[in-house]
Order: sequence, then structure tokens, then C-alpha cells
Amino acid sequence: MMPSLFSAVSGLTNHQTRMDVIGDNIANVNTIGFKGSRVSFATGFSQLLEAANGPSESSGGKNGIEVGLGMRISSIDRVFEQGNFENTGNRTDLAISGDGLFVVGNGDQQYFTRSGNFQIDADGSLLAAGGSYHVLGRLADKNGVLISSSSVEPLTLPFGEKDPARATTEIQYFCNLNANASTARVHTASIAFTSDSNPATTATAINDLDQVTADLDDGDVITISGTDREGAAVDFTFTYGASNDGTTLGDLISRINSDSGYHSGSEDGATISLDASGKFLLRDNLSGTSQTTISMTFEDQSAASAMLLPTFANTEAGTTGTHSTSINVYDSRGDKHKVEINFTQDVTEANKWDWEIVADDGAIDDINDRLMGNHGSVRFNTDGSLLAFEGGPLTFSPGEAQGMVINLNGGTVGTFDGITQFASDSTTIALNQDGHGMGVLQDFAVDSTGKITGSYSNGISRTLGQIALARFANPSGLQLSGENIYSATVNSGDAMIGLETGNVNQIYSGYLELSTVDLAEQFTDMIIAQRGFQASARVITTADALLNEVTQLKR
Repeated sequence: MMPSLFSAVSGLTNHQTRMDVIGDNIANVNTIGFKGSRVSFATGFSQLLEAANGPSESSGGKNGIEVGLGMRISSIDRVFEQGNFENTGNRTDLAISGDGLFVVGNGDQQYFTRSGNFQIDADGSLLAAGGSYHVLGRLADKNGVLISSSSVEPLTLPFGEKDPARATTEIQYFCNLNANASTARVHTASIAFTSDSNPATTATAINDLDQVTADLDDGDVITISGTDREGAAVDFTFTYGASNDGTTLGDLISRINSDSGYHSGSEDGATISLDASGKFLLRDNLSGTSQTTISMTFEDQSAASAMLLPTFANTEAGTTGTHSTSINVYDSRGDKHKVEINFTQDVTEANKWDWEIVADDGAIDDINDRLMGNHGSVRFNTDGSLLAFEGGPLTFSPGEAQGMVINLNGGTVGTFDGITQFASDSTTIALNQDGHGMGVLQDFAVDSTGKITGSYSNGISRTLGQIALARFANPSGLQLSGENIYSATVNSGDAMIGLETGNVNQIYSGYLELSTVDLAEQFTDMIIAQRGFQASARVITTADALLNEVTQLKR
């Protein structure tokens, strides 16, 4: 009879423990980062009344006879499952997606937590809620490079820290220069030459033109005048007649193109032609700025000839392609200097542009400030990629600051990662420069790898540190040390602390991980625990009644 009492007592005791765990879970239903626990039961010892017998030739086998002596708690496990996230919008609230834990410490020992409701104290230290523990990680040097170390240390955000001015050492250019930016100057006749109302050709006799109202005689003169590309005067004549300069429109064109005035055979000359409609076109042989002009007049030498000649209008201005842009650079004191680069297309050489830099709108010159390296050229391959960026570095000496040497980066030769030349509009050129003025740390942000990036008032962003995460071979083996933190045990394994670079764990700023306690599940477990406790109590009362009957036998 006594074993039933002891078994029932073990049921009472252990179901009470289960109720204690359920109560703790429910109490922490709103605790940030809380991981619920579960109780696992196992049978206790048993009393063997008769051992098992094996089968023989004359009889079968027989199972052993034993009576259980109750139950015991096998384990109380903390279930490290992923909790839901709550969006708080607070940049110091962090949540982990994965099995990692934040590393915190008090100077003597490291602890671990899933509760990311951190705060910042007056010294800029990042602290776990309550302020007793520092959040640990790795700090970065003044250049924003994380310090390589086998240990982690308290993270401090240096609010108010000054980021010193940095002199510009390089300007990167990224743009397109329009391959067709330069155009040739064109003059077009006001009327078209016709014969019997049909467009004239170079073979058409001048006297067959509808514009000739009285035939020309030998010796009649057409005077051609104007200016060449450089603005020098042009003045020569065409004398009509088979024994003179000719009698066809082609002869007139040949006379104009052969005269040294327009030097049409040279690269910088101009050439006249007849288009399909019968109009004269005078076009510069070279693109670019030009002063070319032309006019024609008829002089009748026999007083019996008459011809209507066209006037000429400039229908396409000769232009030289240019493009410019500017960017501010910084000297050693943080003062700004405007660097403007002006590109001019070289019309005498294909796929080449010349450039010139003006500093501070010309206030810095090559005499007082020793401006050098401000001229050069850029050449392109036939596919529009960069062939060479020639010239530089740009050097000058701003007042009361250190001399500046600025590398001009036009891109990688043979690629399209810098300056290109395509038949498209020219685009912005100055992409970036690596200098800046003095700034003060104003804000910060945490990315998914735990990297903390500070934002300074000068527009510079720099890595300040990185939050460390720990992983354990058996996170359920961690021991709860109060205040939502855990400590390692011999069965949790050593903490594997590192900087997360992959997708094993991701940190979300502005979120908190909620408790993993499911109230519906806990209330169900509570009912089961209650019924187990009640049943064990009934065993005790029943066993007591039986014992009472035994004691009454003496009566």
C-alpha cells in the first residue's frame, strides 16, 4: 500500500513543479526576448516482483512483474525558438533573426541575451536595458576600419566627436562626352537652280537654267566673295565661256572649289556642292567654330545677258563641342575650393577632347598659387571606351593651408567606368571627391550585420563599430541569470563570438523580439497539470481509505 502513496506524492510534487514552470511562462508573456520553458517527465524506480522467464521446450516465456514507484522530472528545457518581431521605430531597439545572442558584460564576466531593448548613457555607451551591462562588440579605428581582435569590448558611440577635415586627394569623373557635339558650318542657297522646272545637275549648261533670262556671252563674270573659316576675305571670279572657266554648273562648282580662297582641298577649308533639289551648299570640311560666308553677284560684260543668282543663309552654325562641370574640393583646413573642368572637343583629331581646369573661378592662378597640372586631354577608343586620360595631377597652394595634390581619375582604360564618348548628350562629369570639411557625429544606424555607422554633420558616414553575436552548440543549456540574461554552462558549450557576415543571423534595427510564450498552449498545459495533480491527490485519499480499512480489521 505504501508504494502507491509514494508514487502519488511524486505525482503531486512534480506536477506542482510543472505548474511553477507554467506560471513563470505566463508571467513572462510580455517579457522582451523571453524564451519559454517546458517540463519533461520520466518514470521513477520500479519494484521487481518477479523476473522475466524465457520460453522453453515445454512452456512459453513469461514477462517480468514489476510495480512502478512513481515519476520524476526528466528535464526542464528552455525552448529557443524564433519569436515574433514588434516594430518600435527606436534605432537602439534590436532584434535577432536566427539563433544568435547579444553579448553583454559588466567588466568581470560575459553574459548573453535576446533582449535588444538597448539604451545609450551620457557617455555614449550602448547598454542593455537597466544600464547594468555594456553591449559588447568590436570598435573601428579613425578611418572606419574594424579593429581585428580576438576579444570584444564595450561599444561606445562618441557623440560630439569631431571628424577632422580631410584634404581632397582625388576627383573621380563619370560621364559621357557627346561624340557629335561639334558641327560643321553650312550655308544654303536661297533658290534652287532648275532647267525646264527640273532640278539642275552639275552637267546642266548655265544657259539652260530657268534662272538665266538672257544667255550669257563669253566673258560674262560671276563674282564670288565672302570670308574663310578664320574670317579672312575671299574674292574671286568665274568667267563664262568654253575658252574661259566653263559653261556648266559643274564648271562653276569646280572654279569655286579650286580657288585658294576657300582652300577646299585642305582640312580646314570649305567645299561647295549641288544638292538633289538644285541648291548650292557651302560646307566647312571641319567641324567647329567658323566664320565662313559666301555671296555671288553677276556682271554682264555685253549688256545683253541676265542671270538670277541666289543669296546664302547660314543654315547650320559651326560649333565646337564643349562641356563643363564643377565640384568643391577641400584643403587641409576644410575650406572649399571650386574646381571647374572644361572639356573642348578637338575637331582636328578624332576621338579626342582637350580639358582645362579653373580653380575658384580663376582666383587661384598659375602665378600666385602655382596652379599646375590643369591642362590635358582625354582620348577614346572607337567603341567609346577610355583610351587615355592625359594631364594632372592638379596642384595648387591655397592660402594658409597645405599645398594640394589632386589626382584626376577619368576611369579605367578600356572600360566604361569613367568618361566615355558616345553619340548621346553629354552628362554630368564630376562624380566624387574624397575630401571633406570638419564635422561632428550626429546620428548612427545599425545594419543587418550589426555594423554601426555614424553620420557626421559634414555628410561623411563612417563605421564606428560592430555588435558581436554569440552562438552556442546547445543554447538550451544556458543558465538564466536574471534580468533577461544568460550565462554559459558546461553543457551549453563555449560561446562562439564573431562578427556576422552571412545570413546565419541578421539584426533588425527598430524592432524587438517578443516573448515566445503561447498563452493558449500554456493554459492547455495548465489544465493537464491540474488534472494530473488532482488524480495524484485522489490516489492518496483512496490509499488512505484502504489503510483505514486495514486498521479496522482488529475490531
